[in-house]
Amino acid sequence: MGSTNVGHVDIPPWLNSEFLATILSEEEKTDVSVTDMEVKAAVSRGDNFLSTLYRIMVECNESNGGSGINRYFLIIKTLPKDEVLQQVVLESRSFEKELQMYGSTLPAMYGNMKAKLHPVSARYMPTKMNNIIILEDLQHLGYKMANRHAGFDLEHCEMAVKALARFHAASVALHKSDPACMDMYTEGFYVETEEVRKRMNTHLSYVLESLASQIEKWPGYEHYANKIRKLIPTAFDQMLKLTEPEKDSLNVLNHGDCWVNNIMFHYCPKTGKVDDVKLIDFQLARFSSPALDLQYFLCSSTNDEVRFTKRGHLLSEYHAELRDTLGALELDPDQFTLEQLKEEFEEKEMFGLISVCTMLWVTLASSSEVPDFSEMKLQDNNTNEINSHPVDKAMSGSRFREVLQTFLLHYDSKGII
Repeated sequence: MGSTNVGHVDIPPWLNSEFLATILSEEEKTDVSVTDMEVKAAVSRGDNFLSTLYRIMVECNESNGGSGINRYFLIIKTLPKDEVLQQVVLESRSFEKELQMYGSTLPAMYGNMKAKLHPVSARYMPTKMNNIIILEDLQHLGYKMANRHAGFDLEHCEMAVKALARFHAASVALHKSDPACMDMYTEGFYVETEEVRKRMNTHLSYVLESLASQIEKWPGYEHYANKIRKLIPTAFDQMLKLTEPEKDSLNVLNHGDCWVNNIMFHYCPKTGKVDDVKLIDFQLARFSSPALDLQYFLCSSTNDEVRFTKRGHLLSEYHAELRDTLGALELDPDQFTLEQLKEEFEEKEMFGLISVCTMLWVTLASSSEVPDFSEMKLQDNNTNEINSHPVDKAMSGSRFREVLQTFLLHYDSKGII
């Protein structure tokens, strides 16, 4: 049976009323009969890469035989369709990690927190099918995603780092009670094996060389091209070291991909202020220093006004929330000082730089500039030709150029490039 097409959405044959009825019947612990369903793409092109997302509305008959209709609003997540990205997800065990997050780790974290902390994730509905994640649709509950091109203002940044702090603190409590629960959350991309080293060195060389070629075209910034090229020989080894868990400091369960599109906000109807934050997409979770999540977030998600001027303030906001939450969970609130956090954040600046160089061109690309990874085949990363690579269009985008230039000046002022 072939796929059904709804607009530009290819619906796999397994995604049907029988499948949804089974899921909802198990969730509601009663027989559910699906009478109607609507499926569409959950996000626009460029808003998600490591999965395929479907937004689904399901209509069901009431289980008690009444004449009323129940509606369910779901997000279903499956493997990406593109060959290159599918290999990345499978080799990094991203789906395995996220399934474990929703199926066991997050419930255990919430169990430890009891009523002391509001869940930071969407409601999860298990299925026996492989590589499928089913979640309640947060958008239907009023949660909204920000504009990834503009980035967060200070209020949204404060709320986001506080949510991260609560998530991190809850992971500390879980790790204390069950250290083995973090074994799954090893680094997914920067792994010391011959195959991974070869592939990642090729990928990093490709992307950094492509970026340097773009920078050479920017008047007044041409000299930064060779500074970026100088990162190529050691980029993998530096990321390998930077992502390792700390030996004599605090380690937490990092979200791993904490940027604009993986953070959703709910707003108070009366005040218009943010009153809740949810984190989504836990595919890249890793157990390591909290400074990694903070570097990634502050490099990927802040607006122009916040990006560098409010870093110290946001680190203080994060630390205060972390300390308060550790205390509420009856853990030592002083086990990780603000000074230690700031020191580790500085030590991870190279992680921030390499992350900026390897992901910012994707996150800031317009829909028309987003790389079409379906044009790439696995062998493409083994070529030295970069002129026709799908990344070029994204790297030539005006918004990316504008933001990257601020980062080049920042890292130059710190002596990192």
